[in-house]
Amino acid sequence: MKGNGDYKQWLTDLKSRIRQSQIKAAVKVNTELLRLYWDLG
Repeated sequence: MKGNGDYKQWLTDLKSRIRQSQIKAAVKVNTELLRLYWDLG
């Protein structure tokens, strides 16, 4: 079983990875919307 410190570090790393993925997804969505608006305009 992992120690308490190891678990906290793992949880922190996991949260960071999730946040980075959310940011990447948001940027991708914004890029696609800009393309759509550009094509419509």
